[in-house]
Amino acid sequence: MSTNTTTTEAPSEILIPSLPNDIALQCLARVPRRYHPVLSTVSKPIRSLLSSPEFFAARSALYCTEHLLLVGIRSRDFQPAHWFTLYRRPHPNSAPIMVRVRGIPSNRNDWSAYVAVGPKIYVLGGQSCGINSAKVWIFDCRFHTWEPGPNMPTARKHGVRTVVLDDKIYVIGWFTEEDSWVYVFETVASRWESLPCPKLTVYHQMVAGCGIRGGKVCVWVEGEELRFDPVTKTWEVFRLMMPWVKHVCEVNGVLYCSGIDVRGLKGFDEGAGYWKRLKLVNGGLPNDLLVDSMANVGGRLVIMGRDDFGCSEWEGRIGVWFAEIEVKKMEFLEFQGEVVWSDRIYSCGASLRDRENLYFNCLKVSL
Repeated sequence: MSTNTTTTEAPSEILIPSLPNDIALQCLARVPRRYHPVLSTVSKPIRSLLSSPEFFAARSALYCTEHLLLVGIRSRDFQPAHWFTLYRRPHPNSAPIMVRVRGIPSNRNDWSAYVAVGPKIYVLGGQSCGINSAKVWIFDCRFHTWEPGPNMPTARKHGVRTVVLDDKIYVIGWFTEEDSWVYVFETVASRWESLPCPKLTVYHQMVAGCGIRGGKVCVWVEGEELRFDPVTKTWEVFRLMMPWVKHVCEVNGVLYCSGIDVRGLKGFDEGAGYWKRLKLVNGGLPNDLLVDSMANVGGRLVIMGRDDFGCSEWEGRIGVWFAEIEVKKMEFLEFQGEVVWSDRIYSCGASLRDRENLYFNCLKVSL
């Protein structure tokens, strides 16, 4: 499998008439990312600049790096999955902008795990011709280039469960085992490490989920919460005091979860030891929106889900929604959220075949 490692050089042509190129670079580097699709149409030199190392170095030096959402959608329309950059509305009356991410080829393994760290996407494992793979591929979203990474210690159909903490990717197996079942990939050093296994009373339990909580990697199994401290490299095992939920995300030190739909959004009160409802003060979301994923993007809670709309199963549609929510803990330890923006970004047919084919994923990258 060939890779493209060529990066775009900064243009030598004039960027902005009457301005030296170094001054023009400083000006253009300050432009928010949501305007880049329009900016790229101004001229060929500016379009080349937007994917050059000099441009990203300038944005970093000016502290203009932003968190962006990449959305992967697989459906009857998009086979295999297509990836898009989702830009917020340029102004309140406009729709969000989705721009196709070029350079992600269709011949990667099936059912790989996708993880984002900084400006790069790491594609872990998967299947090729029915055989589990240990391969790792790295996609640089700045320059749209691929490179191979060091193989995982064990071939996996899925990366299964993954979390990111301090630029390290923790890959967690399907079941707890007496041997190594948690690996960590150090993205800076580009190397794998097997973590010591926690001592459990019962092994071979299915991993229900994982997340970051208080600077520790948490793994939830039946009735137990396993916490890994990256500083001491030790595990602690706790009796699970809260009912387990599928989707969790920590924002500003508070753990949030979702039920089946947005009416089940909750925050965890550490002092009281139970979940409390997250009250959305301004609406903006359909009550029957089924939540599929949650993420912390710039200190805000971002959720991705689906809803049904239309006349019937055969004439209706399935919509893919995005919402960005400003969350805060109020007086009396109540949790409140304000929907900053939300929109249906994609839709497809609602037949059984459409439902089976629809899959989407969300990653946060820094550009």
